[in-house]
Order: sequence, then structure tokens, then C-alpha cells
Amino acid sequence: MRNFKVPLKNPKPDINNFLRGIKGEITPAKPLMCEYLIDDALMRPILVNYLGRTWIEKSEKTEYMGGQMEFTKEDIAIMNKWLDNQIAFWYHMGYDYVRVEVSTPLPAVSLITKDTATGNEDHNRAWQGMDKGPVQTWEDFEKYPWPEVNDDSFYIHNYICNHLPEGMGFISCHAGGVYEHVSRVMGYAGMCIAILENPDLVFAVTDKIGNTIRKYNDGLLQFDRLTAIFQGDDFGFKTGTLISPDDIRKYFIPWHKIYASQAHNAGRIYLLHSCGKIDDIMDDLVYDVKIDGKHSFQDDIMPIGEYRKKWGNSIALLGGVDVHKLSTYSPEDLRKYVRSIIDDCHSQGRFAIGAGNSITSYVPMNNYLTMIDEILK
Repeated sequence: MRNFKVPLKNPKPDINNFLRGIKGEITPAKPLMCEYLIDDALMRPILVNYLGRTWIEKSEKTEYMGGQMEFTKEDIAIMNKWLDNQIAFWYHMGYDYVRVEVSTPLPAVSLITKDTATGNEDHNRAWQGMDKGPVQTWEDFEKYPWPEVNDDSFYIHNYICNHLPEGMGFISCHAGGVYEHVSRVMGYAGMCIAILENPDLVFAVTDKIGNTIRKYNDGLLQFDRLTAIFQGDDFGFKTGTLISPDDIRKYFIPWHKIYASQAHNAGRIYLLHSCGKIDDIMDDLVYDVKIDGKHSFQDDIMPIGEYRKKWGNSIALLGGVDVHKLSTYSPEDLRKYVRSIIDDCHSQGRFAIGAGNSITSYVPMNNYLTMIDEILK
């Protein structure tokens, strides 16, 4: 395998430079880097083979740190070592921040199968089907184990903030946004039917989950080293929004407006990851919610350079490297593609480059390293 600039031996993270670039106060000399999620399948070989660290697998107990569980000293020791690896990875790969997210426990229905990505076959992949979720009626609503936010919900955030290298920031959110969790708790089909037949129940579920995330954000914003809330909420698919734009405005946009205000009132920025073609609600997100940046771009929907023409003067644009191309291009073609995005977007400011969606388990490690190497040129 060829030599790469990363992992860096002596990184110099600068979260203030990152923030000023995202806000448009400066155009940094080199492109900023941004990732939303990086799969363990990529982290593991880099941490073990390049950084000489021991990989830590999370147990079933430590997988879900949602504040509803009792932890033994052994569980905490495992989690601490896992968090140390997270910090080491983001630090040595040249990022200005560590991003880790956690959800409160919100049981729903998921479909699970074995991952087919090379080297990750012993792990599972989960996704949401069309099935109805656990809350379909008012009786279901009353019986559902709605989570509580408490001090235990923030163990990992406290640990990360107390162990960040100098110059690094911490970026987080409640894992899964209000729309995503409503569509899981009710199920996509159940939610769509209820929007037509029982809108009061949809409002009730949305208020329960929306308030949980609001309280969670209150806890997050107590950490001085938290730089931003970088919330994920996938409103779209390839050709449009998953429900009508008017229903998104009715049920979900008001909650994102609350979350953005929470962040802004605490002197932080509010970034949004949302997949799919969501053009019909972009003005709502930019001018009503007042997001500071948008993440998740797919070239066959709209390349990030085209997005810049529409909204680049109002918000930061994050990511942009199409995941299909990141996964399938040759290293030579990938370098040219990454460089073309930098040439198109960097000089205009309010831009950070990385995967258009996330670093998935099926992205070849060599391609991930090639992308970072080209960015750091």
C-alpha cells in the first residue's frame, strides 16, 4: 500500500479555525475536513495497523449508552477504551473535532442482516423496513417506555470533553432526529396512515420525542468543549421528501427551529445532516430554522457545487464526495474528483469536504486514505 500523509504523527487541530471557516468569517488556507459518521470497519484497521492500538469491541451492554442502564466497572472500562480509540482516530486522521453521537433508548422495529463488506462479515447491518412500529394506538402510546434524560445520558460526552487533545472540539447530537424516531416508533407506514387518520397521535408522539431531544440538547450544551450540534434527520430519498413538505413543516420543522435556537443561544452552531432530495424544504431549513450548515450530498440528486449556487451564500456546505464514487473509483480517478470539488467550492468559503453521506463499511480503506491524502495536499 502506498504511503499516505495520514495518520498524522503530530496533528495540529484548530477548532476555532474550523468554526470561523464554517461561519464564513475566513476562508482557511487549506480545505476544512468534515465527517458525519465513520464506520468501525474503516476505523479498526487504521487504529490497529497504522496506530498500533488495540481494537475494542462494544458489548451489548455498552452498545446503547442511553441513560437507562446500570453499568459495572467492567462495562465502563470497556467504554473508556473504546472512547480513547475514537479520540485517537479523529485526532490522527487530521480532523479538528471528534464526533460521537448517542441515542436515548427508543425501541422500534429494525431489519437486520449480515454485513457483506469485505472484512466486516462478522458484523450486522440494520435498517428500517415499511412495517408498523410499536405505537399505533393511544393505548400503545400510554404503554410505550418513553425514555428520560438524566445525568447518566452524558457519560461519554463528559469523558470525551475531559480527554480531548489541545485544539480539538467535540461535536455531537441525539443520535437520530425527531422525524427519524417518529417514523421508527410508529413505523413508516403507520406514521403515514396516522397523518391522515389520527394526526393528534402523530403530534403526541412527535412532542414526546421532540421534547426528549430538546432536553438532551440542554444537557449537551452544558459542555464547554461542545462546538456544535450536528443533528441527523433524513427527510428525503432520491427523488423527493419521504412525506409531503407540508407535513414536514407541520410536524418536524418547528422542532428543528427549537434545536437551532438552543444551539445559537448557547453560542454554538447548528448543522444538519439530511439525506435525499429535500429541495422543497431547503428554504425552510435555511431561513426559518436557520441551520448553519447542510450535510449529505449525492451527485445523482445534485452535486455540492450546484447546491452552492443556490444556498452557498447563506449556509456552509459540508461533505460532497459522492459515496458511490468514493467506493468505486480508482485512486487516480478519485484524486481528480476530490480535487475538482475542492477547486469548485473551497475558494468561495463556508465549505468543508468529506464523504457526501458517511464513511460506510464498504468504502475501501485505500480510497478513504486517498481522499484524505488529497485533501491535505
